[in-house]
Amino acid sequence: MRTYSDAHLEHYADRFIALRMARHGVNLAQYLINPAQFERLALEPEPLLPAQEAAVLRIWQRWDTGLAELNEQAEQPSEDNDIEAQTDGWNWRDLIQQWREEVAQSEREVCQLSQRNGAAFEPMRHHRHNRGMNRGTSNFVRKQARKGA
Repeated sequence: MRTYSDAHLEHYADRFIALRMARHGVNLAQYLINPAQFERLALEPEPLLPAQEAAVLRIWQRWDTGLAELNEQAEQPSEDNDIEAQTDGWNWRDLIQQWREEVAQSEREVCQLSQRNGAAFEPMRHHRHNRGMNRGTSNFVRKQARKGA
């Protein structure tokens, strides 16, 4: 265990509190080992609260998936164009669950393919035509050349 002088400990403990390093999951003992490394975390934004995270997901859902009704958004004034009003009767958790089910279905389809050494491959559908010992000769019987076809 490392020991620190009182002046060093007080200085860096005050910086630890002023920079609010605990919000990033760092304790004072970890911070004292390498303050410069952990002070870079102070420049990062704080983690979102659960309500903020839910709002971000709702906004992302509207922008990225294109599920928002464009004509309703254009006709309504901005005070009625509230995120909460748009998402009534719709739950973003249902969409995430649907995506997970689609991923599971595609993984099941891949698991049904033949595998060699863990890698999926598709077996060939054609068969090799064995021409016998002399590969230079043609097989006219197969092509029905002798039958007059």
